[in-house]
Amino acid sequence: MQGEYNGKPIFRRRYVSMNEEAIREEINRLQDELYAMQEVLELFGKDNKDIRNQVQVGQESNERLLKALGKKVENLEEKIDYRTPLKAQLSETVEEFKEKINELYCENKKQGIEKSIKWLTILTIVNTVLLLGVIMLVGYSILFV
Repeated sequence: MQGEYNGKPIFRRRYVSMNEEAIREEINRLQDELYAMQEVLELFGKDNKDIRNQVQVGQESNERLLKALGKKVENLEEKIDYRTPLKAQLSETVEEFKEKINELYCENKKQGIEKSIKWLTILTIVNTVLLLGVIMLVGYSILFV
């Protein structure tokens, strides 16, 4: 027949031959199943809200990222000079980058050298003091012993 339910049967027994107590038990069972289904639907509703909120937050984040990316592309387009060849612009940018790296390297190297000189100076002072102490002990042992 058209429109007939062909899924899992919800009724375990036929009610025609059942006594009144068995029918009540069946009604209680069906009510328990109905309450369980309602709880599951409520949980799915809560999960759907969480999922929708996460999707919305993700979309907002993606929109912000796309706007930022668009701004960076616009800035890049503004910086590119279309009158000069791209190869020349690239080589100029690479040269600027190399200069900045060399400046940073030289500055770091200079700081390293300054630290080394400081330690060498301290070590020289300590060695001088120890050497003066040894000379004084040798002189004392020669003169007074």
